[in-house]
This record gives sequence, C-alpha cells and structure tokens, in this order.
Amino acid sequence: MIYVDLDDVACETCDRLADFARLHFDRDVTVESMFDYDLRKSFSFDEETYRSYMKRFHATELPGIPETPDACRVIRNWAEDGLDPVIVTGRPTYSNATTLDWLADHGLGAIRVLHVDKYAKLFNAAEDPLITPFPALLEMDVRFAVEDAPNAIRMICETHLCPFALFTRPWNRNYTLPQTDLPHYRADRWNEIDVIVRTTIS
Repeated sequence: MIYVDLDDVACETCDRLADFARLHFDRDVTVESMFDYDLRKSFSFDEETYRSYMKRFHATELPGIPETPDACRVIRNWAEDGLDPVIVTGRPTYSNATTLDWLADHGLGAIRVLHVDKYAKLFNAAEDPLITPFPALLEMDVRFAVEDAPNAIRMICETHLCPFALFTRPWNRNYTLPQTDLPHYRADRWNEIDVIVRTTIS
C-alpha cells in the first residue's frame, strides 16, 4: 500500500482555502503567506472561527478543487502496476461522498480512501467516530507515504510507519524533519515522487 495524502498533495486545496478566507472571512492571504498548515495561525482564526470556516469550506468547496499537476496520472499508473495507492486523508468522514466523487471525476474511482486522525485539531474520535486512528496504519502494509503536513510527518516518524516523501509547500519549506532512520525525501513535483516511490519500494 502507498499512502497518498489528498489535500495539497494530490489536489491544490491551499488555493481554495486562501480564496475562501478572503471572500468570506475578511482575511487578506495568499498561498505563499500560509506559513503554517494550522489555519488558526496562518489566518489568525480563533477556535470558533476556525471551526466555522472549516465546516463551511468542506460543505461547499471540495468538488471544485483542481488536481496537482500529474498527480492523478501517476496514481492511476501505480494502481495499474499493482502498487495499491490509497488516499489517506485527514478530512472528516462526512466529506467521504464528495471526496469519492472528486476521485471518480479525476479517473481515480477505484482508489480506496481512509479518513485518518492525522491532526486531532478539528475532528477527533468523539466528534467523528468513523475516523481511523493513526496507529491503525501500522496494521496495514504501508510501504511508502507522500505527505505535506508536518504533524503527519511527525506521526509517521514516531510510529516508524514507512519511508516517506515530504511534498514541498509554503508551510513546510523551513520544516526540520524529526530525527529518523526511515528513508525520506523532499519533492515538489509528482514526476519526482513517481521515481522515488518506484526506486524505494522495488
């Protein structure tokens, strides 16, 4: 199994996040100014505003998010070659139907989706009992992970889950990886990730 994050790895969610904050929450932000994936910090949201923002965003914006260049093509090729890519997303489970529709619209209708508790900031087991705990991934045959979120990278390292690639985004450009003996890489294009994955798991 190849763990593939969805937002800001397979699709360009950050652009929509910034647009939505400008249009509906009076925040003058750009993607490059999003210094932290925790939008409480990047958008100067208090907890109540943050929760309202995320729920409104999930309710209306997910279908129109564009794919990251070459992501869907590479993921389809992995599936055709038997590498078993799986979307491992921190989205709440109430977004599952919309997420599956997006994948189908981009030729990834056969790809499995796991909603995993990677952040424990907005959605947790008490609020969303269908979320999969991160340690449950250890029971799956995860051979490689592609992520952008520092918190998720930290959990991959702490659980010693698998080799991984950090997909470069504004909020992780200056991120210092935890000390780990797991093979790890940085990449900012999907063609690079394709080569890294095939070389690492061959």
